[in-house]
Amino acid sequence: MERKTYLLFLSLFLILYSIGYTQEPIYKNFGVDEGLPSSQVFDIYQDKQGYIIFATDKGISRYNGYEFKNYGSENGLPGNVILRFYPQQNDQIWGYTFHTKSLFFFNERFNGFTTYKHNELLQKELGRSGIIKSLYIDKENTVHIGGTGINGIILIKDNGKIERKYTNKEYSRSKEANKYFNLNNSVDGNTFCFTSMLIKDTDNPFFIKGYFNPHIEALWLKNNKKAVINNGKFIRILSRKNKTITIKKSYTPIGIKKIDSSNFFLGYYFGGGKIISDKGEVVREYLKDKSVTNFLKDHEGGYWLTTQNSGVYYIKRPGISILKEKKKHNHINSLVKKNNELLIGYKDGGYSKLNVLREFKNLTKPSKYPDPTIVEYDSISNKTYVYGAHGLEINNTLFGKKYTIKLSEPTKNGVIFGSSPSGFYEMNNKNHKFPWRVQDVSIWEKDTLVATPLGVFQKNKNKIIPLSKKTNLLSYRSDDIDIAFNEKKFFIATQGIGVVVYGDTIYNISTKDGLTSNSINEIKVENDSVIWACTNKGLNRITFKKNTFKVTSINKETGLLSNEIEDIEIINDTLFIGTKEGLCLLPKKELDHKEQKNFYLKIKDIKVNDITYDKDKLLELSYNQNKITFSVEGIFYAGENLEYQYRLKGVDTKWSSTKNRNISFPNLKSGKYTFQVKACLKDKCSKVNHLEYSFTIRSAFWKTGWFLGVCLMGFAWILYNFFKIRVLTYNKDVVREFIRLLIRRLNLNEKYLEVRMNGEDLKILSNTILYVKSSGNYLDIITLDKKYTVRCKIGDFIRLTPDSLEFLRIHRSYIIRIDKVTGKSKKSVTIGNETFPVGETYLSQLKKIHF
Repeated sequence: MERKTYLLFLSLFLILYSIGYTQEPIYKNFGVDEGLPSSQVFDIYQDKQGYIIFATDKGISRYNGYEFKNYGSENGLPGNVILRFYPQQNDQIWGYTFHTKSLFFFNERFNGFTTYKHNELLQKELGRSGIIKSLYIDKENTVHIGGTGINGIILIKDNGKIERKYTNKEYSRSKEANKYFNLNNSVDGNTFCFTSMLIKDTDNPFFIKGYFNPHIEALWLKNNKKAVINNGKFIRILSRKNKTITIKKSYTPIGIKKIDSSNFFLGYYFGGGKIISDKGEVVREYLKDKSVTNFLKDHEGGYWLTTQNSGVYYIKRPGISILKEKKKHNHINSLVKKNNELLIGYKDGGYSKLNVLREFKNLTKPSKYPDPTIVEYDSISNKTYVYGAHGLEINNTLFGKKYTIKLSEPTKNGVIFGSSPSGFYEMNNKNHKFPWRVQDVSIWEKDTLVATPLGVFQKNKNKIIPLSKKTNLLSYRSDDIDIAFNEKKFFIATQGIGVVVYGDTIYNISTKDGLTSNSINEIKVENDSVIWACTNKGLNRITFKKNTFKVTSINKETGLLSNEIEDIEIINDTLFIGTKEGLCLLPKKELDHKEQKNFYLKIKDIKVNDITYDKDKLLELSYNQNKITFSVEGIFYAGENLEYQYRLKGVDTKWSSTKNRNISFPNLKSGKYTFQVKACLKDKCSKVNHLEYSFTIRSAFWKTGWFLGVCLMGFAWILYNFFKIRVLTYNKDVVREFIRLLIRRLNLNEKYLEVRMNGEDLKILSNTILYVKSSGNYLDIITLDKKYTVRCKIGDFIRLTPDSLEFLRIHRSYIIRIDKVTGKSKKSVTIGNETFPVGETYLSQLKKIHF
């Protein structure tokens, strides 16, 4: 009786202290608030320009990674409830509307919607019960239609003539149980299915008999060899070898989608979605409480899941998961591997264990006034160390209540040290006093290294030696020291200069070498050639090879739950990453994930003087059409750091960078130009999508060669006669100097000042600037025809100009262009009709103004 009571108590205890965890990817949800027209989404497709296109009950939505653009019946759709997309080989995507039973299509290079011209004929053929499931357009533009409630296959030719195939006179009078849903041979990679009465009427043995509902559908996994059929009641995998696999279900299936020849996606009503192999095995589950309607793997490898009532969910890195608990208990402090189990210490004082089945047990509840829980394990003596609010426990036995900052990694002999504000201690109660707060301790043979806020020290018996005397690298605060025993090297986590390697040689690895941050929280030594550095800006793997090393990083932008990495452990090639937001896990190979380098890039439109022009035509503009704005769009869903490098050949030799998708060039002079743009992620630019657009700005007629030639000849004739009579006879040198100055004026190069105003990048012709006026942190740049207000200090302006010698500061609030000065006095300067005061400290500058 006592034993039964004890077992019952133990069972209740484990239930009470178990934490509900689910392993999930990191989702990003899009709904009506984010721009979708509806949260009810039926289908999804990515076109050849990179756009993600959604079929909803309120029209179609196109997403480019920045915003959604929505289309309804007012934009040419024959109805708003769009059930399905049918991509074709001719680069058309056909769609089907539910209430109007109408077809429409749009092109891969989107230019609007076209309603199918024979919709009235189609509606008559479908009747009240017909539902389209398959659609195929052949080379003669004949539309092949199959589905449920349709007697065989409907063929509508381009001229409107209708034909039928696989029909039966008894179809309308026959019970559903006597009908067959057939998967026909694949044509040009298209799956085509239809209903019929007799098997012998069809060309293929892939079918199911009886029980049809609106969600019945089929697809090929391997063309004409292996298929998947969903009849709304069960899922079956069929093959030519007459082997049938039935998928057990606990929810009603909504739809299926092929991923590749070995896997397909299956969505359920309020049962989430699953990736299932061709053997019927569940590979991965998603959104377990949602009604998942469809699935897409985009060109970057990200996953998109559409739902019946919750919008769209995006998974940037499907290989990365989080272990999400139902109770709020997330911020991880430390991790340690015990055999193949994971021990977890939390900032709130909690302590959990993850077993080999990925099941969690809460071993200690958070306390009211918690210390962060520290966990460590010594595999040599099989001892588990846990420090928390109740003190330090060794194998569940209280060892002491001394305040502990950190438990060190076990030495080669299995010794673990505890760090404290006044020194460090051994587990035999031997204390080592230290004049400074100790963050960590590491020992190799006779070397004892102590990490402190004042740097790293070496303790030799009673001597304390500051290692900063050897190198300034060891004078920085250090929070962790680990050792590679075979290499006899210490790895030191610093706050300021990254990882310091201390061995036969001493050097550091920092952001200059690829680390995400120079502030290192923790170091994990995997083996003699690989270590891991946890930072406040992501996780870094450092791989050593001979005398070189390589840094590979991952952070929140590239898929992690948080940038603040507290600790890391490795179990069977799986990384367990403790972050501020919880526990991430991923295969080590995810660190070798290659980011997309070739982005979808297009020039969306071109504006000339703020008027949109046809971008598909080469522009030849008049002299006063000289403000050109290019709207560019690069599509990259997995990050927000996409930049654009651009230049205008004919003006620029160097590339400029911006995140702004509108790139403007005001006040362009006449000439031939080529706009060049490419999309870049960090310092990696696409080598494939490098776009160019050429255009010409004609000269004003008074600047054309023929007009200038006539004027020059007339002017020369007048000058010749004047100088012949008045000057040439007396001073030939005057003529020679005049001609030299004239040639200098004619050959003057044009220079531009690059500024940014109201989020727009601008180029201002330098020789059009009259003066600059300061207003706090802003400058008013006054030109011959316009005023520009930019954020800049007046002291920095002259340095930014391409011809600084042409500008002169005459007052704490004014800078003038020297060649625009029309008059000067002892304390003022005149430009046109405006007079500017000269400050006392700038009076000497007046000497630089010559007339």
